[in-house]
Amino acid sequence: MTLGITHLVHANVVCTDFDRSFDFYTRVLGARLLGQVFEFDAGADFQAILEVTGSVRCKAALLTWSDDDAATYLDLLCFLDERGEPVHRTARQPGLARLGLRVRDLAATQARLREHGVPVTAGPVTLTPMPGRHRHVLTIRDPDGTMLNLMEFPELASGRG
Repeated sequence: MTLGITHLVHANVVCTDFDRSFDFYTRVLGARLLGQVFEFDAGADFQAILEVTGSVRCKAALLTWSDDDAATYLDLLCFLDERGEPVHRTARQPGLARLGLRVRDLAATQARLREHGVPVTAGPVTLTPMPGRHRHVLTIRDPDGTMLNLMEFPELASGRG
């Protein structure tokens, strides 16, 4: 018997400066806001699922690159009471290490990143994870150091890759 999981609902990125990260994901990477930016005091329910205690104020936004509001989204979250230093992560550390975002045209994406002064940390490289399946990958980091792999799947006109 399986758990019956059907798909990934969202990925959560915690940031230290909400406005800076919101600008990066929306203006630079082209995400759109689902609904509105919201602030809230984390009650017992949020404290339980976020594993935080005490008085915690949060600012958050749900972002997507899809036209379908039911598609997977990015949950951008800032803890307003705890401004810590970002932790530099690598893909070798346990837990969510990086996000893979599919792009239509990697060359155009790279040009847009240059326009906005976003440094490329690796690539572009071409990976062949299995015969007949290629992906061109460019790696950048968001303002807090979260690794983002921007991936083009040249042989696929649609689908997940």
